[in-house]
Amino acid sequence: MQLTSTTLNVADTAELQEYFYSHRWTDGLPIIAPTRERVERMVAGSGLPPSELIALIPPGVGAATVEKIAINAVMAGCLPEYMPVIIAAVRAVMEPPFNLNAIQATTNPAGPLLILNGPVRKRLDVNCGAGCLGPGWRANATIGRAIRLVLLNLGGATPGDVDKATHGMPGKYSFCFGENEEESPWEPLHAGRGFQPGDSTVTVVAPGSTTNITESSPSVDDVVKSLAYSILATGSNHMRQGLGEPMLLLCPPHAAMLARAGYTKDTLKQKLHELARVPLAWLSENCKTHRGEITGLEDPMPMAASWDRYILVVAGGPGGLHSVFLPTFGDTLAVTKKIEGPGY
Repeated sequence: MQLTSTTLNVADTAELQEYFYSHRWTDGLPIIAPTRERVERMVAGSGLPPSELIALIPPGVGAATVEKIAINAVMAGCLPEYMPVIIAAVRAVMEPPFNLNAIQATTNPAGPLLILNGPVRKRLDVNCGAGCLGPGWRANATIGRAIRLVLLNLGGATPGDVDKATHGMPGKYSFCFGENEEESPWEPLHAGRGFQPGDSTVTVVAPGSTTNITESSPSVDDVVKSLAYSILATGSNHMRQGLGEPMLLLCPPHAAMLARAGYTKDTLKQKLHELARVPLAWLSENCKTHRGEITGLEDPMPMAASWDRYILVVAGGPGGLHSVFLPTFGDTLAVTKKIEGPGY
């Protein structure tokens, strides 16, 4: 196999770790040595030639060839069979609606979240149930980490230099899970975005944090109100920009309860849009001016520009009645790509 990357000779693993860390080629955690043999196996897992260019990663415009992506995937601890997912995710974050260039350099803590749908979840043992946001699952942890290393090493988004996030967030180490399609009462995320249920896909979203929503009331109205009012945050990019996509990660019991009451994904989104509003008096003059220029003003003011901006995903386990709100970067839209490669 023809590889073009420079070979580095080091005495031992400890020297390797220090060398990579001193050059800011890691996320701060130890990496797997990207030996020629490991990189060749990773490239082979993609089914593509090592020289094929997948993308030029902003803002540094680094060439994300299959070989370079494979090196970062090895460093992250991925298995070769993960490569088609990583390639698809790189293609997804490069779509203009995702606005990767802004996400890479913003002061906002946002970063890519990968949501897997379809047979790939079982094939790669992706966690869709209890603890799906981590830790403990190799596929979730290393696939998400590989994307972060690609953005760091090929995009040049080094924290404090190019990546200007005021605080950052834990999800910028790794953020990847699968939808719990088997326990969802509704069509899966990718099917609602134009793909076949049997397709394997990756959807990229750009959240800035996670907020736990605990609600054990037997009243459906109470559950809906808790979900909607947990979205209210006057300082969020959703409110200031009106262009983001507020995301709710619903636990299977909450989703089942809502479905039994007659809610579909669309009618739930419409109800959330009706309820998730704040009085204009709550907003700073600066926020009102900025939002007004983008979407106009209403009183009360909706958190999202329209009901179809909401993203609903079912994942997590049966223990406890917890769902999660994920506010996203205000200048981004989710993108879904079909996973292609050996076995797909």
